Amino acid sequence: MHLAYLQQMLETDLSAERRNFLKTAGATVLVGGLAPSLAFAAEAPAKTAGKGFKGQGLMNMTSGEDWIDTFFNGGASEIIHYYADDFVFEDATLFQTISNKEELYRAFLPFNNNGPDSPVGVHQFDVVRYDGGAAKSSKGVARKGVPEGYEASIWAEQSRDTLAGVDLEYDEWAVMQWIWKAKHNADDFLGLKGAKGKTTYARGITFHCYRNRKIVREFTHWNFRAVGVQLGALEAPQLFWKK
Repeated sequence: MHLAYLQQMLETDLSAERRNFLKTAGATVLVGGLAPSLAFAAEAPAKTAGKGFKGQGLMNMTSGEDWIDTFFNGGASEIIHYYADDFVFEDATLFQTISNKEELYRAFLPFNNNGPDSPVGVHQFDVVRYDGGAAKSSKGVARKGVPEGYEASIWAEQSRDTLAGVDLEYDEWAVMQWIWKAKHNADDFLGLKGAKGKTTYARGITFHCYRNRKIVREFTHWNFRAVGVQLGALEAPQLFWKK
């Protein structure tokens, strides 16, 4: 990643005690060097049946809205409660594959809603479509062997992140499509220059596997090229198939 402001997150020291908190995500703790507003929050009271991650019954659009709203407005300290102790989070666009809550907290922290003057800008996420359902007790199925045309080492490297967490059991799944609106206060956004003062939009998709209403596997992909086109860093694709 090319975000200069992420360096602060990389340099933030988390003690062994705080790491243990992140593993169990249960109490209120302050992180050294971070503002009090970024303190880890205790889990909120249970929500009404069928609504959000603390509800009952099958997850639905309200669960998706709860997840993405908490990610932005609740912040890193709250959204980590939505993930199981054993989980894998993957954002293929940003080369992130994470399986511990210390790293997950650091990855989510830059997107906290810190007001209109935040140096990293204002990021708004809204779910457009939700598909999902029950899966009984399931696990992922890994491909066996190496496909023709691949060296074993290259195949292992390229498939490693996809297969991470393939042995984690889940009882429900969801696919959410969302829009990311970002108002930029810095000139640099993920290595793309000229962002300051502009607002960009990107479509994204997130696949979730749940167990006991906690996320055990997440895969996210979003349209980085669309942002590059809006900032003038990339050419728009020619829609050659249209007359």
